[in-house]
Amino acid sequence: MKKLKRMIVGLDIFSKSNNVLKRALMVAKQNKAELFIIHAVQTPWFSVPSYFGGKEISVDTEGITKKIEKKIKALNKEYKVPYSILVREGEADDILLYEAKLLKADMMVIGANTKNKKKFLGTTAEKVAHQSHLPVLVVKNSVKDMYQNIVAPTDFQAQSKQSILFAKSIFPAAKINAVYSTEVIYVEGPYTVVGHDFVQYNEMAKASAKKDLKDLIKDLSIEKGKILDEGGNSKEVLLKYINKGSYDLVVIGSRGTTGFKALLGSMASSILRETSTDVLVYVP
Repeated sequence: MKKLKRMIVGLDIFSKSNNVLKRALMVAKQNKAELFIIHAVQTPWFSVPSYFGGKEISVDTEGITKKIEKKIKALNKEYKVPYSILVREGEADDILLYEAKLLKADMMVIGANTKNKKKFLGTTAEKVAHQSHLPVLVVKNSVKDMYQNIVAPTDFQAQSKQSILFAKSIFPAAKINAVYSTEVIYVEGPYTVVGHDFVQYNEMAKASAKKDLKDLIKDLSIEKGKILDEGGNSKEVLLKYINKGSYDLVVIGSRGTTGFKALLGSMASSILRETSTDVLVYVP
């Protein structure tokens, strides 16, 4: 498993960014990684080039850099992590994705930038998570300690297993619980009883899932696993389980820039968007 050496931190100095910085410093310290702190400044659309006779609007990159420096120095006293500060002009998601490739980063840390209680994810964080070519840690909560309890929704495929191994490598002290949510199949039509399920098929599917989960726990040497077979919509059951649990991180896998929805379908997007827990999107 690839080690963390270079981490990108997407920073918005106009929001409550201390949690993002603190989490990034904590992870970097544990993994002996270097931080590249990036703040993107969107150029005002009403900026008029000077050759039209208007006054050109300049971005105070030096002032912004000093402000970030002051913020990180106070937080970094405890961790003493090497870092660089980059202030760039442009859309935040475009800048972060471009710099991540340019700097050959191993992981990105970004804040959720939530603006209300009903919406758990900001636009920039969602765009970056969908398009990133490297793992993205989305920080939604205040930071007190390293992650202790991790939940990893799984479909038993390679990307899911890799995401768990990655989480184990960067958070070695955390307990990981692999979870599989089953979907009971029902049939409806002129010759069937509405709501009647394929009893034999569903029982075989559950038995197969239990075996796959047992093998996964053994192969990956994780603490425990759980089959959610409460019936109903598997996505809703899983989201309810995550939000009601005492987990501080959710780990989900991705197939890469072809769309991280591919692993668990719309379920992965829902986990990222609708859970209040920090989320690690793993991209191989």
